[in-house]
Amino acid sequence: MVFAITGNPVGKTFFIYLFLLLAAILGQDILLEPFGAEAFGLTVTQTTRITSIWGTFVLAAIIIAGLLEGRIAKRIMAQIGNLGALAGFVVIVLSGFTRSSSIFYTGVTLLGLGTGFSTVANLSLMFDLTTAGNVGLYIGAWGVSNAMSRLAGSVLGGAMRDAVAQLTGVALNGYLIVFGIEALMLAGAALMLSRINVSAFRKQTSEPSFVEKVAMASE
Repeated sequence: MVFAITGNPVGKTFFIYLFLLLAAILGQDILLEPFGAEAFGLTVTQTTRITSIWGTFVLAAIIIAGLLEGRIAKRIMAQIGNLGALAGFVVIVLSGFTRSSSIFYTGVTLLGLGTGFSTVANLSLMFDLTTAGNVGLYIGAWGVSNAMSRLAGSVLGGAMRDAVAQLTGVALNGYLIVFGIEALMLAGAALMLSRINVSAFRKQTSEPSFVEKVAMASE
């Protein structure tokens, strides 16, 4: 599995792309509600609604993306989602500086919409970036990237926030720094997406690797 990914430039790029994208999106899972309480003094009842609002817009975006699939190129739809989620993080950081809950909810809405579009498009790309004889191999590799991103997102969302809060002595700073890092990760993923080409991936997988060429030459 490792050689199949590292030996294919497009496959390697997609692996890193998925890691950055999912670590950023999944890293906010444990942050939005406590951030709402810390930054805006929201009650427990109000903070529990944050995830519901986010989830509602994720679902709405998934439905819309499903209807648009086939009409809009997958990479374009994925980029719309990536940039939407990126904008969401930027707006959430802005809400922390301005202490505006209305700006915060706007950021949550953008984050939800971006996540939904990104989910549909990137799942389609995952299946496109396979080959007929190695579907399980590549889907397994993308699954490994997913699992690694979940771990990284949890560490980023927990340990990094706590470390920054302790260093600065201001709890809110921990949230803002992490949201800022997640925005940068999404920016990096958006740049990498432009280098992911399904046709190039399949061409590279159809060509024998250097090791295979050496083996054939020695026969």
